[in-house]
Amino acid sequence: MGLLDIAIPAHAACDARTESAAMRRYRVFGGVLESDIEFPELVAVDAVEAPQWTLRVAGHAPAPLEMIAIGERQVGLESYALARTSAGFRLTYSHAGVFDVSRDGRVITWYRQADAILELVRSIVIGPAIALSLEAAGLLCLHGSAVAIGSEAIVFLGPKHHGKSTLATALTASGARLVGDDLIAVSPGPPAMVRPGVPSVRLWDDSVGALPVDELCTTLVRGVKTTASGFADRAFTKGELRLTAVYVLTPTGASEEFSCVRTRLPAAAAAIGLAHQTKLADSLVGMAAAGTQLAAAARLAATVPVWNLTAVRDLARLPEVVAEIMNWHGGSR
Repeated sequence: MGLLDIAIPAHAACDARTESAAMRRYRVFGGVLESDIEFPELVAVDAVEAPQWTLRVAGHAPAPLEMIAIGERQVGLESYALARTSAGFRLTYSHAGVFDVSRDGRVITWYRQADAILELVRSIVIGPAIALSLEAAGLLCLHGSAVAIGSEAIVFLGPKHHGKSTLATALTASGARLVGDDLIAVSPGPPAMVRPGVPSVRLWDDSVGALPVDELCTTLVRGVKTTASGFADRAFTKGELRLTAVYVLTPTGASEEFSCVRTRLPAAAAAIGLAHQTKLADSLVGMAAAGTQLAAAARLAATVPVWNLTAVRDLARLPEVVAEIMNWHGGSR
């Protein structure tokens, strides 16, 4: 499972003086995010409906509250902790500051940390902070990438470095449409549905060099990874789609026998496999929430086939993998 599996450049620390006071609105996860800060990875909208989420930036320290610790996670030098408060939840990140999420999940308040990197702050907001709200509403938030082939969605799951974003981008370049990357919000159903997510992908340099990213996107931001955003209308889906397949990626070395092969998982193994790839790690959200996630995963696995996808990890053979997946789902290159 992954929480904020992102690469952070060693620059661009946040300075509130660079942000204007005007509120911005963005479409994401089937709703509208109103924000004090800019989100270049999202598409700005002149939405007339009330925002589903509002991000406020506080210039002072968070008020001390009585808290009940739920869970924590340590990744390298970074620590994350989640606690329940009388007002909702408090997410504390050693490298980004404190994020209070209201009880209904609609208001996120970031208490600015002077040395916080804005890329990390944005990833927390459109990652675990909004995921708390989505899961409270009954959705299952998975750590993966998703594309639409025709009118149906397929999802790719796996730990970081398993090639989810690269495969989704390659499929998009071959006629599919991107549904989302990193956080995939699924209504378990039946029928299982996928909400449109963040219209950007983060790729390693070798993937950027091998894929026609500049033909799909208008903006490339270089860093430890490259963030590709501004997908053309033909390359990104804006509506909710029915989910017809989930693939758990297993990269493998060179093989002359196949480029990729899929094996359907039995229902129990499928549910466990889905639960292992949630965006909110059980060590952070606690065993009660993890049980809820597993129940949602079981409902999803009962109606949607979950496959183990063994694919050759070779960019030169990526077109073969793409062609096979498109063939499975009736797509044309």
